[in-house]
Amino acid sequence: MIEIAVEKDAVLELYKIQNDAPNSTVVSTTHVNQVGTSIANVITISLSGGLVRNNLNMVMNAPNSLSNMFGLYLQKGHTHVDNHTVVDNRQPNCVSNELYKGILDGNSTGVFNGKIFVRQIAQKTNAYQSNKNILLSDNASVNTKPQLEIFADDVKCSHGCTVGQLDKEALFYLKSRGISDHTAKALLLQGFALDILEKIKPSEIRLFVDELVQKQLSL
Repeated sequence: MIEIAVEKDAVLELYKIQNDAPNSTVVSTTHVNQVGTSIANVITISLSGGLVRNNLNMVMNAPNSLSNMFGLYLQKGHTHVDNHTVVDNRQPNCVSNELYKGILDGNSTGVFNGKIFVRQIAQKTNAYQSNKNILLSDNASVNTKPQLEIFADDVKCSHGCTVGQLDKEALFYLKSRGISDHTAKALLLQGFALDILEKIKPSEIRLFVDELVQKQLSL
């Protein structure tokens, strides 16, 4: 378990990279409490592991705070990944952005369960939540459940989810330009993951994760 208190004017950058053995079990919980007006950025990358469960709890306890939560999970074989997130808006004028993306192949399964609370005092809250998934196999599956629980009346909040396959028109276009089917699929998947990878600010970490993702996608 990780517990972090973010004080006034502080900026938190937390990167969690999971690349474990296919028969491993990983259960982790991260609590982030923004006790002062601050910025908190948490990025979770799950590339392998037999059973992975990530719990992320963000508590916005100071007005005018910002939190960003981004996640990418790539699963194949008989692996399973769970991402459970909670954003608790307890003060006014806060902003939270949440985007999780998943690519599942083989017999893998995934779960995204995200919840945003907006307390009555937390007026002027802006909270956004999205989960997008691509299934590469008929045997792969994902269960996604974005949720909002709002008790304030002056807020901007949205949530949504998508589950689909690769864009056939985009795949046809690349193949019509002489690109092999395998490479075309890998390029589209890399593009799908790119907006999460771009959130990693340190170049050394970004390059390291990009290499792991390319290996997973067999680029």
